[in-house]
Amino acid sequence: MAQETVIGSEPVGVPDLPEDLDAFPVYRVTTDADGHETGRRIIRLEVRGAVASRTAGWRDALEALDARDRQWLLKNEAGKAKGITERLGRRGIGLLYQWCASGIVTFQAGAVAPSGRGHGTLVSWRLADPALDHARQAAGERQILRATQEGEARSLAAELAPYPAARQLVAILDTQGDRSYQGHAIEVARGLLASGTLRAGDVRAPWFLMPWLARGKKADYAMDRQPIDEGGQGAVYPAAHKPTRIPVALKRLRFRDEDSVHRMGREISAGGRFGSHPNVMPVLDADPDGQWFTMPLANGNAASHADRLRETGTLLDLVEAVCEGLRRPHAEDWIHRDIKPANILFLEGQWVVGDWGLGRRPRGQSSGPRRTRTGTGFGTEGFAAPELSGDAHNSTPATDIYSIGQLIGAILTGRRPQANIPLLPESGPWRAVAAEATRHDPADRPQDVDEFLRLLKDLQ
Repeated sequence: MAQETVIGSEPVGVPDLPEDLDAFPVYRVTTDADGHETGRRIIRLEVRGAVASRTAGWRDALEALDARDRQWLLKNEAGKAKGITERLGRRGIGLLYQWCASGIVTFQAGAVAPSGRGHGTLVSWRLADPALDHARQAAGERQILRATQEGEARSLAAELAPYPAARQLVAILDTQGDRSYQGHAIEVARGLLASGTLRAGDVRAPWFLMPWLARGKKADYAMDRQPIDEGGQGAVYPAAHKPTRIPVALKRLRFRDEDSVHRMGREISAGGRFGSHPNVMPVLDADPDGQWFTMPLANGNAASHADRLRETGTLLDLVEAVCEGLRRPHAEDWIHRDIKPANILFLEGQWVVGDWGLGRRPRGQSSGPRRTRTGTGFGTEGFAAPELSGDAHNSTPATDIYSIGQLIGAILTGRRPQANIPLLPESGPWRAVAAEATRHDPADRPQDVDEFLRLLKDLQ
C-alpha cells in the first residue's frame, strides 16, 4: 500500500477566509499494489490568491512592497509560516493574506481550525510560480552583475594603485565586503580618475577622499559618545568613516527646531562653498535634511592654543589666516558674525575659520533676517560688534573686523571681552591694531580685510 500527497483541483469553502483567497484541499491518497485509490483524507489547505490576481497583478504588487519585505521574500523564496510571524510580528498574518491575495505567495494551513472557523494553524509559505521565476531570474542577474562588478573593482584598484592619495579607496575596491558600498566606490573611482585631480606621489590631506565618498548617510560613520564641544546649536563628536577609517568630526543638531535646522544649513552651505580655501573649514559630508554634517577633525582651537598664540609671530599667523579665510566670503557678501577663539580651529598646521551657523548670506538670499539671534543678542557677547544688537542683517565686513580685534585682545590678555567695550592689550604693537579694529562706529574701522592687514605691516 502506497501513499502520496495530491492537491485538489477545485477550491473548498472555508468560513471567514477572505473572498480574494481560494483554499484547495491537500489530500493524503492511499493506493493499493495495483495503483488503485483506496482512500483519501484532507490533511492541509493550499491557499492561493484568486485567479485574476494570480495571473495579472502580482508583479505590480511585488514592486509596491516595502523594499525590505520584498528583499526578504525574494531571498528566502519559501519557508515555515512561523518565519513570517517571527519577522513581522502581529502584522505578519495580515501581510501574508495580502501577499497571497495579490498572487505573490501561496501558503499551506491546517484543514480545520480548533474553533471550527477559518483555516487551521499556518504551516508553510512559498513564492507563487510567477514570482518564484522572477526571483530566480533576478538572482541570476545579480550573480552576473556581482562578477562584473568585482572585475571592474579590481581593474580600477590597479589604476588607482600609483596614487597614494587614493589608498583607502583602493582598499575598498580590493575588499569583497559590502556589495552596495563597493558599487558606490566604483562610481567614485570612475569619477576620480576622470577628474584628473590625482597625481602620482601627490600627498593630500587625510580627508581628501571624503567629499568624493560622501553620500549623506549617517550610518557610514562610527561616532564616539562623548562630544568634543557643545554649543547652542549643535554638538561635535569625534567620528570615523567606517569604510575607510578616516577620522572626522561629526556635528549634529542638539535641537531640531526650524531655526536650528536653518542655521546648520548655513554652516553646511558655507563650508561647501568656501571650504576649498586652506583657511576655511570644509564640510565633507552632510545630511540632505540638514540634521548633521562632517568635517575634518581639528587639533584644538584658538582658545586651547592661547598660551603659544601670545607670541607675536604665532598670533600674526592666526590673524592673517582668519583674514584670508574671510576674503572670498566677504567679496561674495557673506558675513561670519561669530568670529571668536572657539571658531578658529587648528587643522593640519593651518588656522581655519569654522562654524558659519550665525553667518549672514548675501542680501536677498537670507531666509529669515532674525534667525541668527542667540540668547540676548546676535553673535557671541563680547566678540560681537555693537551694530549686531541693532541691525544685524545689514552687517558688513567691518562687523567681522571688530570681532578679530576682540579676538586679539582676548588672546593677549587672557580675559573675556565685555559687550561693546574694546578689550585692548595693555601695551605693545597689537594695542593699536586692536583699537583700530574695535572702534564703535563700523565706518571708523577698516572696511575690508586688505585695509585691516595693512595695519599689521609693522608686525611683520
